[in-house]
Amino acid sequence: MLRFVNICLVLGLVALAYVIYQVKYEARALDERIVLLHKEIEAERDALAVARAGWSLLNRPERIERLAKKYLNLAPAQPRQLVILDEVTERELQRAATAPTKAAALKSPAH
Repeated sequence: MLRFVNICLVLGLVALAYVIYQVKYEARALDERIVLLHKEIEAERDALAVARAGWSLLNRPERIERLAKKYLNLAPAQPRQLVILDEVTERELQRAATAPTKAAALKSPAH
């Protein structure tokens, strides 16, 4: 009977050693994954910083103003173009909403 208990204890000890061994290597693998994720996070932060710098460069007011002058044929607003919303009728709002599409249709070449 004592020999059977000793054998069971030895087998339990071996099984426990195996489980601890597996847990140890799983923990090491997870540590390596954590380090890799930290590196990826840092790379993404760097890429985000570069993207933000590029965005701020593209959104400089002087650049936008230069591009607007080059590509948009805009003129300063005339006083007659400014109205109070309470003074505008529904029909005038409808006409103003369709006016840009009509002007674009007139500028586009006929098919």
